[in-house]
Amino acid sequence: GIKRAYRRKGRDDIHVVAFAGDGGTADAGFQSLSGAAERGENIIYICYDNEAYMNTGIQRSGTTPKWSWTQTTPVGDGMRGKSQKGKDLPMIMVQHGLPYVATANPSFLPDYIEKLKKAMQVKNGMAYIHLYSGCPTGWKFPTEKTIEVGRIAVETNLYPLWECENGKFRITYKVRKRRPIRDYVKMMQKYSHLTDEEIAELQRNVDANYERLKQLCRIS
Repeated sequence: GIKRAYRRKGRDDIHVVAFAGDGGTADAGFQSLSGAAERGENIIYICYDNEAYMNTGIQRSGTTPKWSWTQTTPVGDGMRGKSQKGKDLPMIMVQHGLPYVATANPSFLPDYIEKLKKAMQVKNGMAYIHLYSGCPTGWKFPTEKTIEVGRIAVETNLYPLWECENGKFRITYKVRKRRPIRDYVKMMQKYSHLTDEEIAELQRNVDANYERLKQLCRIS
């Protein structure tokens, strides 16, 4: 609505940015997001993904990963955290045919800045950026470890940095030596209940997802 109002005034040079969390993007707001993407609304949408509804009490969202502890996916005799995988929202947005989709991480700020610049150049539809956002309170790790947690998320290939520009995929930060996913999960208490078998399964999932991304890059 804001973008269209400016357009009616002849101000196509205005960049309208929607900035919302994962719950408001993957769940409560997905209908309006998907509709705006389908219509080709010329806005920039940034989802900051801290993997839960953090401002209302740490409840699970659609992007909460499997086995993650939240207040609504507790760990105990009957449950081991969330039992379903999280939605892959960036790939879902790629399927909308957007001219620009990217993942970003504040621990890799130059990469994020370049992607914001590219998003601002889009004139023929929506640009979507999915921003990894560590949450010390909800994930239970020390605040001073926030940047380190974000870096390890990328270095384990759990959260690879990539972009899809006009249908062409490209990895924007290539990890030279992949770290094991165990290095990541041991940094936060929300995964402290995981068994060796569960960590091994998580590693297989991470490796499979990254291989799929590489295949998309090769096809592009």
